[in-house]
Amino acid sequence: MKAKMATMSAAIWLAAVGVTGCGAAGGPEAKGAADVAVRALTNETQTSSIATSTPAEGSNATVTPGGQAGNPAAAESQPYPVVNTHVPPKVYGMRKFPYPYDAMLAISSDADSETLRKFNLVHEFINTTQMTPLGKGLGLDFADSFFMYNGDNLPGYVDIHHEPMSDELSWFKGVSNQPYAAAVLNHYIHVGWIDTMHTFGDFSERNQNETLFSRKLAIQAIDALKADGDYLTVWTDHGNKSNVDNFGDYGRTPFYDYQQGANPWSKYYHTDITIPYGIRFVWPDGASDQFGMSSMIYPLRLPDGREVWGFWRYTSEGFNAKGDPEWNWTPFGLDEQLSPAHLKEIEVHHDYAIVAQHLCGTTYPGVLPQPAVQALRRLAQQYYEGKILVTRTSRLLNYNVVQQYVSYRVTYEKGKAYIHILAILDPVFGAYVPTVDDVRGLTFYTSNPAETVIEIRNTAIPADLIQENRSDGVAPSIGIKWWAVDTTNYAETAPGVY
Repeated sequence: MKAKMATMSAAIWLAAVGVTGCGAAGGPEAKGAADVAVRALTNETQTSSIATSTPAEGSNATVTPGGQAGNPAAAESQPYPVVNTHVPPKVYGMRKFPYPYDAMLAISSDADSETLRKFNLVHEFINTTQMTPLGKGLGLDFADSFFMYNGDNLPGYVDIHHEPMSDELSWFKGVSNQPYAAAVLNHYIHVGWIDTMHTFGDFSERNQNETLFSRKLAIQAIDALKADGDYLTVWTDHGNKSNVDNFGDYGRTPFYDYQQGANPWSKYYHTDITIPYGIRFVWPDGASDQFGMSSMIYPLRLPDGREVWGFWRYTSEGFNAKGDPEWNWTPFGLDEQLSPAHLKEIEVHHDYAIVAQHLCGTTYPGVLPQPAVQALRRLAQQYYEGKILVTRTSRLLNYNVVQQYVSYRVTYEKGKAYIHILAILDPVFGAYVPTVDDVRGLTFYTSNPAETVIEIRNTAIPADLIQENRSDGVAPSIGIKWWAVDTTNYAETAPGVY
């Protein structure tokens, strides 16, 4: 049923956007098959049937909704650029991930017990390539989460000098309208070190029947973010039952009835402002022991009738005899999370992975214990070897939607192949014509990348954003370049902020 709906949507979009100038009526196959023959893909996560219409010079190939690779005729492969330039190139379909990677992974770290000291140490090590107290920086693309408010009255400390919970990093001081770390958090959002709202704040209380959250606080938070040009697309639920602004799992079981953020009859209702503000992806406070998945996203209908993308995170390594999760999402569990077996698993199966963590969640003096440091180095090695693309959560989720729901058309003219990206047929937020940044990383198998052109509708992608790739054992490919990693050290301190 889904396939039929996608096909109908693609047809509607074809009529609407009208690709012209790069094709005429269909004709006989061009003389000579492509000289770079490719062997069939063997991993089912990267194979799907593609249209059987044979491309010819001046003829239109298929409109393809959805973004998995085609299955070219089986034959002995040769590496690009050994091609016969006298025949038109042949586009075979999409590669699941940007070349040369076989998997994509993000670390999604919750803001619990975050302080500016710990935040800076973690990001200097993961994001930069400078020397840090944890060793030479890794130069990875990682973004964090944050709180707007701190209404937590649980016992304990947030850092090594017995800073109380009231010093937990947040935009406003407590639940007031007075800024606390607003300036530095705004800075980190703008430079890409933060991409996730870990709800509106930490409202965990000893008495879980009480809360300091209110709809007024939600309105104030959204107004403040908009005023500073801070638009985030990812939301993760947080904490105990005092965090009534949670909303992802309301109604799933009686336990989640405390989640009132999407209940239009509740005084804590806020998704009527939060979703229009820009939140598209929601982690609904659920446990998962599955490390890698072919897709991380699923449609999530909220109690007020709105729809968002729900997404999965790996949070635990199995469940105990009572059925409770064996949580491993602190720095002390990072070595287990990023084990060689887990990393190999997603590489072999061509999977996505989002690893839930609390990288600032302990009072350990060095923030990250040595096994966690080694685990992150292990992950960085997989990235630099071209096996696992490590990126921030928002970029992984956006790519997942685009890769899964892109609609494109291939036409042929004067010895060239034209890949027209027509639309993203997003079944949750609606179909749209993407920008270049929306389609970063999309990669297409083709017999001759040099004679293949990628366009959004009829506008070519700028040449400096195009990447031509040798064969990965399947075929040569052409793609839109993924985001360059920014290793600038953006760490800042702020007077009075710990």
